[in-house]
Amino acid sequence: MISTNPAVPALGTHPFPRIAALLEGITPSCGGTPLDLTIGEPRFAPPSWLSDALGARQDLLGKYPPNQGPEWFRRAAAEWLETRFGLTPGAVGLDAVFPTSGAREALFQLGLLADATDGSRRLLAMPTPHYAPYRAAAALCGLQAFNMPAEAAHGYLPDLDLIDEDRGPRTAMLILCTPSNPEGAVAPPGYLRRAITLARTYGFILAVDECYSEIYLGEEPTGALRVCQDMHQEGEGDPFRNVLVVNSLSKRSSSAGLRTGVVAGDRALIADFIALRSYIGGTTPLPNLAAAAELLADETHVKAVRESYRDTFAAADEVLSGVPGYRRPEAGMFLWLRVRDDEEAAVRAWRDAAVRGVPGSYLGPEGWDGSHPGKGHLRLAMVHGARETAAALTRLVPVLREIGVVAE
Repeated sequence: MISTNPAVPALGTHPFPRIAALLEGITPSCGGTPLDLTIGEPRFAPPSWLSDALGARQDLLGKYPPNQGPEWFRRAAAEWLETRFGLTPGAVGLDAVFPTSGAREALFQLGLLADATDGSRRLLAMPTPHYAPYRAAAALCGLQAFNMPAEAAHGYLPDLDLIDEDRGPRTAMLILCTPSNPEGAVAPPGYLRRAITLARTYGFILAVDECYSEIYLGEEPTGALRVCQDMHQEGEGDPFRNVLVVNSLSKRSSSAGLRTGVVAGDRALIADFIALRSYIGGTTPLPNLAAAAELLADETHVKAVRESYRDTFAAADEVLSGVPGYRRPEAGMFLWLRVRDDEEAAVRAWRDAAVRGVPGSYLGPEGWDGSHPGKGHLRLAMVHGARETAAALTRLVPVLREIGVVAE
C-alpha cells in the first residue's frame, strides 16, 4: 500500500461532499423549485463589459505571470485599497501588495509562510467555525490548530483574551475573518487594534481575511490596514508590520471564475511570500489580471452587486422576521440560523422545502474548550435573486417554526 501524508485524511471530509452524502437519495416532497443555498458562489452577474476586457488582452497569454504580479496590477490594487479603506495616497507601495489566484490559495499558503520550525511557536489560531483552508494550512504546514469559538457572547468573533501570556509566545499566526463567514459579523476598529497589538507584542503574523468586505448591509466595514495606519506613529517603521490582509474579486465583483485575489500589508512578509511563490506557484493569468485591474477601478458595478444582496436580505427579513432561529447579519452573504439539530435541519430543509443548506457543524471543528459553536446552526448562502430566495425561504418557514431556536 502506498503511504501518503496522514494529515490529509485527518482533515476529514470537506463540507460539500458531506452535504451531498447527507442528502443523497432524498427527494423533495414539496412542489417548489429546488434552490441550492450551500455554496457562496455569487449568482449576480458581473459587469457586462468584463468579457470584452478579458478578450482585449489575449496578447498576454504567451507570457508567464511574474510571481509578484505586473506593476500595473499592483498599482491598481494599491489604489483601490487606499481609496476603499481611506488610506493616505501612496500608503500601499508596490512592494506592499501582490495578486494571488483567488483567496483560497493565499489563505492556505500563509501556513507555509508562518514559522513552523520553532518548537515553541507552533500555534495557528483561528476562529471556529471557519473557511476550511484555515485548518488545512495548520494541518499540512506543521502547525497546531488552536480553534477559538466564535460565539454569540463575543459578537460571533473569537475572544482575543485567549491569546494570553501563555499562548501569545507560542502563536505563529492568527487568522481572523471580517466580515465573518458564516456569521456575518464585522470586527470593529477597537477589536482589530487589539489583534494588531497582540501580533506585535508576541511577534506573530496577523492574517485578516477580508473577502466579504464589500458585501455589507449598513456602514462599510473598517479594514485592518486602516486601523494599522491610525495606530502608526512617525518613525516606527512599516505601518503594516506583522499584518497581512487577503481580499478577492470573487464576491466584490461577482467574478469567482476570474480567480484573482489580493494580499497586502507588511512589506517584509510580502517579500517572503513572493519568494515562496517562486517555488509553489499560485499566479493568475495576465489577461485575468488586466480585466481585474479594470474591475478594481470601477465602483459602479460593485454598488449594483451590493444592492442585489441588500434586496435579497430584505426579502429574507420580510419572510423570516419573527421566525425562530432567524438573525439578520451585519454583512457577508450568509444567513446563520439557529436550529435544534443542524443535520436534521439540513435534511428537513431539503426534504420539506427543497432548500439545500449547510449544517453548521460541518464548517469547523470543536473549539479548544470542547464547545462547538457551529453545531445547532444552518448556513444558507443568499446568492440568488430576491424573488426566488423569498419563495424558497417561505417554504422553509414551517420547518423553522418546528425546529428553529430563538436567536440571541
